[in-house]
Amino acid sequence: MSSGTDRIVTFLHVVRGIETDATSTVSPGWIARTLEHARWSVFGLETFALRNQAVGGVARAASFEYYEPLRFQDEIEVATWLARVGNTSYDFGHRIRRTGDGALAVLARVTVVHLGAHGPEPLPRGLQSAVHDEPTSPSVRWAETERQAPYGRQWIVRPSDQDSFGHVNQARYVDYIDDTRLLAAIAGEEAGAKGALATLSIEYLKETHAGERVQMLAWVTGPKSRAFELTKVGTGEPHARGQIRLR
Repeated sequence: MSSGTDRIVTFLHVVRGIETDATSTVSPGWIARTLEHARWSVFGLETFALRNQAVGGVARAASFEYYEPLRFQDEIEVATWLARVGNTSYDFGHRIRRTGDGALAVLARVTVVHLGAHGPEPLPRGLQSAVHDEPTSPSVRWAETERQAPYGRQWIVRPSDQDSFGHVNQARYVDYIDDTRLLAAIAGEEAGAKGALATLSIEYLKETHAGERVQMLAWVTGPKSRAFELTKVGTGEPHARGQIRLR
């Protein structure tokens, strides 16, 4: 990993065969995990603005724009920067380019709530000067829509879905959405959606843990768009919700 300035950090990676799926391209979940690795890594750099400034945090929302597919042996450059600073939250911006032809593959934005010992905590002053001004995926707000004939599936959350914090990792929710839209398509349901994604957005509402039975609903919001909601079976409490748009 290298840092050209204090504001943007980049690293190179060559896509391995094991990182591609049945489409011979990397999945939305793989992209989410790769960008999470980038966020973890920047905190190890003395030059990055958030080092020793943000003591703890949790992902609140994420949005992804997908441009070019990534395949086995593609070399990519992953860039990470501080895109916004609020009172108790901040945004990471991310960009993935293919180095061979310079093609833009992904733009993303991840909102993190800054946590202290007793919940959300104001960020230190002065971080605004570290914000890097570069276009990234816009934040996408949830819009409640009519749920006509939703498709639903239930499952028990696996221990392997959890991360070192003892709850379902944020990237696994991206897998949950992607799996649900494809399973609905296999079942011939109207809410199904095959093909490459143009965008995916997600909001994280409540932690999910191994052993819990959850349900994901999917419904049509437009010719190429779908909405999703993950709830806990029994209580109906929402844990996450998201939206996709096909190319």
